[in-house]
Amino acid sequence: MKYIKKLFGGIDLTWKKLLIFSVTAGIIPGILLSIPALKDTSFTDNGSSYEWWVFFAIIIISNCKKPLEAACKTFVFFLITQPLIYLVQVPFCWLHWGIFSYYPPWFFQTLLTFPGAFLGWYVKKGKWYSLLILLPMLWLLSETAMAYLHGLLYMPPRHLLTTIFCAVQIFVLVIAFFEDKKLCIAGCILGAGLLTFCFFMNIYHQPMGSINVYGEEIDPDMHYTAESSDESIVRITEDELVQPNGMQAEFYHKGSAEVTFTADDGTVLVYKAWLGDDYDMGLEFVEKRGK
Repeated sequence: MKYIKKLFGGIDLTWKKLLIFSVTAGIIPGILLSIPALKDTSFTDNGSSYEWWVFFAIIIISNCKKPLEAACKTFVFFLITQPLIYLVQVPFCWLHWGIFSYYPPWFFQTLLTFPGAFLGWYVKKGKWYSLLILLPMLWLLSETAMAYLHGLLYMPPRHLLTTIFCAVQIFVLVIAFFEDKKLCIAGCILGAGLLTFCFFMNIYHQPMGSINVYGEEIDPDMHYTAESSDESIVRITEDELVQPNGMQAEFYHKGSAEVTFTADDGTVLVYKAWLGDDYDMGLEFVEKRGK
């Protein structure tokens, strides 16, 4: 417990320390993102999601004495780290300097860190309104945790560390900032509730991906009924908003299955459906039966 309190409020975060921290936090992720063997693992997730940046930002904010100081130091931290990550990757990326085309959205978000950190400083007060201020971060971490858990279930053990880190961070933040037992318990219940809600929204009975059913064999003016040989892998759903024929294939697990489409005139179209590594999915026409 004392180490948590030390991390979130017990550090003398001078500008010199902040600059060293910023450079380090920019170079290390840039190096990790440049290693092909680490692609799509927990070691490179911080290149596309926010869990570590939330963690770093809250460390900075909680170790500042005034809200304006928190806003300035957090802004400078992101102003240094984000372009530095891309700069480190330039020699190793096929885009070279073109990799900076990904930076503008991060720059816009960097601008938002100034007012965000200013408001976020009041989490240190440990009051009921502090929990409301912290709520968006808890929600973001819950969404991220369940999104990565979805990928983990699909291709274990990828994203295992990130999933655990996001879930644990939720409760660590609550414990770090709320000494009032009632608020601490309320925060932990809220965190557990957010994780549960995001689980049902992002994972439970949710497909890994989907594609529209199309092909020159499909008559867009004909109505079809569909059947999958293994619905644990792929299911065909009907949706009038999906074009051209109102059907899409939803994939749930790796593997392959046979899907048949039966038209009103008795024509049967047979497809092979598959979901492979790296979310490779597709429908391949096999044969036509009947007319």
